[in-house]
Amino acid sequence: MYFENEERLAYLQARGKVILNACPGSGKTTTIAKKILNLEISKEIGGHSGVACLSFTNSAKDEINEAYRKLSGKSLQFPNHVSTIDSFINKYITLPFYNLLNRDFNRPKILDHTTILDDMWKTTYVKNGKTLEGLLRPLNNTEYKAKNNRSVFHLYPPSEIRIEPNGTFSINGNQPSSEKVDKTNFENYCKLIKNTQFRKGLISTGDSAFIALHLLKNNPKICEWLSLRFPFIIIDEAQDNSLMQHAIFEELIKQGLNNIELIGDPYQSLYEWRDAKPTEFLRKYESDHTWQSYDMTDNRRSPQSIIDVFSKVRRPADTKINSVDCEDFEESILVYKYSSDNHQLIIKHYDDRCALKKYASSCIVVRGNSLKDSLLGKKTEQRPWGIDLPKSIIYAKNLYTSGDIKNAIKEIRAICIPLVHSDTTDYHTLKEVEKEKSLDPHFNSLMITILDELPEFSKTIQDWTVETQEFLKNKLELSYDIDFNLRNRKSKYLEKATLSESVSQHFKKSFSAFNIPITTIHQVKGQTLDSILVFFNERKHKDNIIFENISNIDNVFPDETKRLIYVALSRPRHLLAMAFPDTITDIDIKEKFGEGIRIVTQEELI
Repeated sequence: MYFENEERLAYLQARGKVILNACPGSGKTTTIAKKILNLEISKEIGGHSGVACLSFTNSAKDEINEAYRKLSGKSLQFPNHVSTIDSFINKYITLPFYNLLNRDFNRPKILDHTTILDDMWKTTYVKNGKTLEGLLRPLNNTEYKAKNNRSVFHLYPPSEIRIEPNGTFSINGNQPSSEKVDKTNFENYCKLIKNTQFRKGLISTGDSAFIALHLLKNNPKICEWLSLRFPFIIIDEAQDNSLMQHAIFEELIKQGLNNIELIGDPYQSLYEWRDAKPTEFLRKYESDHTWQSYDMTDNRRSPQSIIDVFSKVRRPADTKINSVDCEDFEESILVYKYSSDNHQLIIKHYDDRCALKKYASSCIVVRGNSLKDSLLGKKTEQRPWGIDLPKSIIYAKNLYTSGDIKNAIKEIRAICIPLVHSDTTDYHTLKEVEKEKSLDPHFNSLMITILDELPEFSKTIQDWTVETQEFLKNKLELSYDIDFNLRNRKSKYLEKATLSESVSQHFKKSFSAFNIPITTIHQVKGQTLDSILVFFNERKHKDNIIFENISNIDNVFPDETKRLIYVALSRPRHLLAMAFPDTITDIDIKEKFGEGIRIVTQEELI
């Protein structure tokens, strides 16, 4: 049964340009599904016109589908469309109207990996009997050179070039160094790269967004058609929209889209490295009066004691988050103090408590690979191979053994296709083959066999490498030998003793010895858990979360480090456990969290 309070009802009745700021555990996803159902019942959509419900990730998209199914007893279907924002832009704007850019083009493909944009400019040549690597013409011409007299390519590879909403070029959002390259030469280089790339039909998701914006601005009929096809566009997790994505939707509004909704929580924006701009969401919510702003502040997931902890990173003037219908158990919050040798004792204590309380969904999260490796008992990262292929195989196998069969098959298929078709380097051709083989039951059966019968990870890295190379050659019936480029001497990437150690010692699944997932905060975003254990880092670093970060004394919108903490601490229903380095005193902990906090002693761990 769906419960309607005043906040939810206000949003459900709203039309036009709507922005909803929804706190963790507020039932945001279910409320979106409820609104779609209401629009159908009121016949505001129907026939050939529906809702485009978009989100940032596939998992968030799937949650909306599931919430709608629970409310209505049926699946979301035509004329409605649920997908990621990138997929929507590709499917409804860029790909169908790409020909309006230029008649001289290859059929476009959205790239899975952008490294091909670098590889397409590389070549080899023979000089004095030696084969050397070089660049295709005209990249070495004067107009494409940096100030060191080498091609700009060597400073700023094509895969890092981005077109901004205003049409200028950047390197992943940053301007090039004026000390390294002349501005004119940089622009000449970028124009050559992008024009060649677009002509070949090779586009990244970032390119696709820029092309979509260009198409909408220059072809109003596209906007008119989209507004008829989708008179309502609902964007979930909108705090993670990029400026380019904001610009695309603003263009649709400018040219006639009447109903658009941005739904999210700026405090849960974790993707600035992928151009997320939570400040733009916040600006529209707080000061752009063309948008109607609404709130959802009732948290139906966590008790107030947990809410009060993660609220410490919010601005004091922000609307208070209130717990509704959540029992505040005794000792809802545990604090551990870790040293260099008690990680596993802490994990065992946490695991025992979860087992005692019958918490079915629990997770241990960290920030940073070094701390994560310490918890998993892994050694310093070793790179025994000169190519990424064996690590990709191990990743696919780990997906398979953890039960993620669909993605495991997808990964191993992407690995095997280039091996089977080693004489083909054209990206379009390989992707067509991959698409064709994805529908081939015999090939997919072979993929499952390969995943099932791969040499065991208990073997040494040396033996596993030899056996896996031969195994793949036989299973795929290859006419040539596969070479993982195993390093056989000590280097900065490899301790030689590693070769005689097992694969599982260095490339194990991300689980503790007690079978609790150990993962990153990004991986639990959007999830509801029974309990969570968050390990905080010891030293201050731009990529670390530390005890001092759990505050907002400056009363400002927090940076991504603090938002990571907010996301992690707001996941659990029943138990929030935090582990701090033992340099943090009991007095420090109680000053921050209050006297009622439960600090687990070292004696309890033994």
